[in-house]
Amino acid sequence: MSMSDENEYYAYSSDEDDNDVFMSQNDDDANDDTSLDPDEKEAMALENPNAAPVQSSFYKAAAAAASTPTTATIRMMKTSDLWPTLQQRCDEVTEMLGVSQATAMALLQSYQFSKERLMESYTNDDPEKIWKRAGVYHRCSGNPYPEASAADMCPICMEDASPTSPLKAMPCGHAFCGDCWTDFAVNLVQHEGRASSTCPHAGCPEMVTQDEIQPALEPSHPNLWNKYQQFQLKAFVEANTLTRWCPGPGCECIAWAPTASAMDAAIGLAHCDHCDTRFCMMCGHNEPHRPVPCRSLQVWHDKCRDESETANWILANTKECPSCVTRIEKNNGCNHMTCQKCRHEFCWICMGDWREHDANTGGYYKCNKFDSSQEGGSSDTDAARRQLNRYLHYYKRYHAHEEGQKFALKQLRETEQRMIQWQELSSSRVTAKWSDVEFLKVANELLVECRRVLKYTYVYAYYAFEHEPANSLIRDRFEYHQEMLEKFTEHLSELSEKPLEQMNRTDVVNQTRVVDRFLQNILKYVEDGMEEAA
Repeated sequence: MSMSDENEYYAYSSDEDDNDVFMSQNDDDANDDTSLDPDEKEAMALENPNAAPVQSSFYKAAAAAASTPTTATIRMMKTSDLWPTLQQRCDEVTEMLGVSQATAMALLQSYQFSKERLMESYTNDDPEKIWKRAGVYHRCSGNPYPEASAADMCPICMEDASPTSPLKAMPCGHAFCGDCWTDFAVNLVQHEGRASSTCPHAGCPEMVTQDEIQPALEPSHPNLWNKYQQFQLKAFVEANTLTRWCPGPGCECIAWAPTASAMDAAIGLAHCDHCDTRFCMMCGHNEPHRPVPCRSLQVWHDKCRDESETANWILANTKECPSCVTRIEKNNGCNHMTCQKCRHEFCWICMGDWREHDANTGGYYKCNKFDSSQEGGSSDTDAARRQLNRYLHYYKRYHAHEEGQKFALKQLRETEQRMIQWQELSSSRVTAKWSDVEFLKVANELLVECRRVLKYTYVYAYYAFEHEPANSLIRDRFEYHQEMLEKFTEHLSELSEKPLEQMNRTDVVNQTRVVDRFLQNILKYVEDGMEEAA
């Protein structure tokens, strides 16, 4: 790889060090770049066409980090805020086709609430076919079944019609008494939990609409009528490709994109400002999953469920120290382990000697590469073993970063408490500012994001390089980006786990910038189609 003449790297800017309250002994020269080790300087100097523009991209807030481009085009709204949109769409169909509101709702629902698709079908197809497909043929044609019109007895309760208890007919001609209509509507909403149903008469395809449900529920069960309308809105949200329920626990907000192009511009990423959940609007996954496509993630989750027992057996919660065989439990986010019994230092991922992962040996973090050359044999059994080993290679690293992400989230919450306590315990002679320690919160937010992205890079690699021989140059380049992000994430994790009074602010800030740069690099490399090495 070539070297840049600019020797570009991140130095700690003076505007971020507006006072010297923080206790690090090395903050006297905050603009000094000596806190970067030689390997970091070299990495920052690499001429990398995939690097994100040099700007203050690094963590103003968790929602901004690796989820750029912006999600500003996707709005979060309450359920009630979306109802006027659905109502307006029904009004437009009513005006254009000359049908009732209830009919417009049924027609739209049969076309996933796409007014454009509905109108295109009306232009190119026989309207009667459209009516039948939507279950509104009799409602639109005005032609009930002849035999149904002569009924004078409720076919459900077998009671005769009377002036005080007349039958109420559907457009198809099938009629039922008021009590049976109410029972039908109550069962539909309260027990079946939906707003869509066909005529109560067996075999009749005509849809029951709000024209029948409202008079059956509103007078005696107003709460169920409101619930029916909520089910209508739920159907609208779930059928519409531009809307998605927030997956946050107990949250009832809806993500809404005005157009498909707006969705693409935001890469489907949504951030709920009500419960602070970030999620993929395209598939509904409860967190962003760049760089993995939605379909690949679904296949991966299915595979993990299928092979969970094998993986869980292999990936026990404890591992033996390679030196003294003492069982060790991993209780922090860093993969650099030290046995408390024999003080042997090793890597949690590969169990190798940590000295072989040191930057000075040229192999700081080499655990990300799957070496298929170690696999041999040509029988079906050998092939199955190779596939399992390959899966376990990627799953182990996926799982490790998933656990690291959980720890980083826990550490982020603890960091916020540490920041508050530090302010409260600061000497009265010194004015403590939140900005003095905010860099630590920023670093921990970035660690959460990096663990998440690294977790999904292994899912991406599992499918992207599934067929051997893959383009080795593309694969090597991807693994280089992955390795760099892992290396600097591990370093930042170690720095951020130090006691606050031992922490060097300059080191943490510089390392945070380095990590953010490599985070943007790998995402951009993948999303640009990995064309650089093609």
